[in-house]
Amino acid sequence: MSRPNTNTDIENIDVHRTSANEIQFPEDPETSGGKPSKPRRKTINLLPWNIALTVAVIIVSILVIYELFYTTRFSAISQNLFIKVNVIAMAALLIIDLIVFLAIRTKRPVILALASAILLIGVGAGGYAAYALTKVDTNLEEITAKEHDTDINISLVIYTKSSGDIIMDVEDLSGKKVGGVDGTDAATIGKARLEAEGITVNYQNYLSFAETFKALITEEIDCAILPANYASAIGTEEQLEPYIVDTAAILTFKESVVQTGTDGAAKDLTVEPFTVLITGENEGLADSIIVVSVNPLSMKVTMTSIARDSFVPITCYNYASSKINSAHAVSEGCLVDTVEYMTGIDIDYTVEFNFASVIQVVDAVGGVDVYNPIEFMGQCWDVESDSLVVLPIPAGDVHLNGQQALGFVRERYAFEEGDFARQLHQQAVIEQIVKRVMDTRDPNTYLKILDAAGANIRTNLSTDQMVQFVSYAMKKAKRYYEPGNPVGVMNIINSRINGWAAQKWDDSLGMYLYVYFPFDGASVDTYNYVQNNIDLYATASVPTDVSWSAASAEYVPPAISADWYDGEVGATVIGGPPVEEEVTEPEETSVPESQPAVEQTPVPE
Repeated sequence: MSRPNTNTDIENIDVHRTSANEIQFPEDPETSGGKPSKPRRKTINLLPWNIALTVAVIIVSILVIYELFYTTRFSAISQNLFIKVNVIAMAALLIIDLIVFLAIRTKRPVILALASAILLIGVGAGGYAAYALTKVDTNLEEITAKEHDTDINISLVIYTKSSGDIIMDVEDLSGKKVGGVDGTDAATIGKARLEAEGITVNYQNYLSFAETFKALITEEIDCAILPANYASAIGTEEQLEPYIVDTAAILTFKESVVQTGTDGAAKDLTVEPFTVLITGENEGLADSIIVVSVNPLSMKVTMTSIARDSFVPITCYNYASSKINSAHAVSEGCLVDTVEYMTGIDIDYTVEFNFASVIQVVDAVGGVDVYNPIEFMGQCWDVESDSLVVLPIPAGDVHLNGQQALGFVRERYAFEEGDFARQLHQQAVIEQIVKRVMDTRDPNTYLKILDAAGANIRTNLSTDQMVQFVSYAMKKAKRYYEPGNPVGVMNIINSRINGWAAQKWDDSLGMYLYVYFPFDGASVDTYNYVQNNIDLYATASVPTDVSWSAASAEYVPPAISADWYDGEVGATVIGGPPVEEEVTEPEETSVPESQPAVEQTPVPE
């Protein structure tokens, strides 16, 4: 017997199948020392391979079906894309099943290897897709959850220039006056901490953190319960900012609390008009307040800004007047009720965001394009280090990244219009974000947006409501004459509630404080305009001051409210220091000389 050729290809090897799940290969003569012998065959048991392939096919099939079923809830955003993805996924699944069937049926090593490789890729891709979808679901649940866990950082603050007893530690507060804002998480947690430490104090309640801080530096109280970042929050009060350096925290701690949001309205956003209160939160206060109304039939949108320094009745302060941004420090519900009381507009939904969300969402959409009239150094924020950074914001038509966009929407001192310029910039950036979200078809962009929004944005809109409205707006955008500008399908009207500024005397501080009084007429005009937008049966009216011709370069819609209401302007200086009365010396008067006593004549009986 001649020696077998050891270089024979695998196709020429005598392969025998001994059973349905076994393959025999002839033994290499080299392994037997080259001695002629009766060929012995090695048997490979394919049953484990078949089981593994079958299990892998089941896993891939489950992943594909789960992903197709799950993404159905988002199919309204892009039905064409959803159909294409479904067809491709089902075709790929059928091909995989066919290859695995052939591998098991033919038992050919090449087909077995191919099936194994395809299934390995399928399991990996399906696993990643399932992870991405789970992450999307987690972010959406976090954004729309009515209850969410929040870490509250609190400080017990003292005035270092106090003329009272020296306070160095929490134990020194026993029997002292401690102030806070009832209804806020800070006050609730702070009082609980003192009680847990066994320290009895004389607690004083104030309307706001600014009022509490004032009470501290005027020595009405010995300690104030404030947010740990109180320096930033109080720093927005120009008259109080100089006193911050003379304060110190004797204790700073963190507690996790469950915050409960307000319920959203049960509306079909594709046919029913609705309102949204958009709030930019900073250090517990409302840094930006915008009332939005949307009519889905006409796609007319109004955006009305309310100055954060507006001095109005706060509902949860028993209607005592204070700056409207302090209402948010108590709760979201307090701010909603206060805005409703101020404007008369019923708020259907709320959206709240913080600094980090502005930076990350703007970066996720690839930046925003805005017009900046003058160059300035913007106060931005570094998310990684959680610290303030100062960056130049160039002038002109500029493209801004997330950090620059934050500096742009926060700045007011660089502009002659002050807070009005900031309100306009906030609305411009919101419009840009909406435009870029509607314009994108990249799933990765949506994932980045949801990642950015998950921990930083809260809303009581449901996921289904948001998906339905975005889908509805995109369908309308397809019929718009300018495909490259999908947000153009919306007729966005920007406005603000104007008022007048005044200096209000504060007896406790012995100085004037800046306040802003909104015009009642501006609130009434805003209410009427918004009601006209959200009332499906309202009669369209054209303002009498509209003047436009075909020769005009651009039509500028009339303002919702006037800049000035002469009949409402009050005093620009309210109160003042007590006037010291001039003390005058009494005039000397001549004292008449005593007269001799007059003899009394007895009265006869």
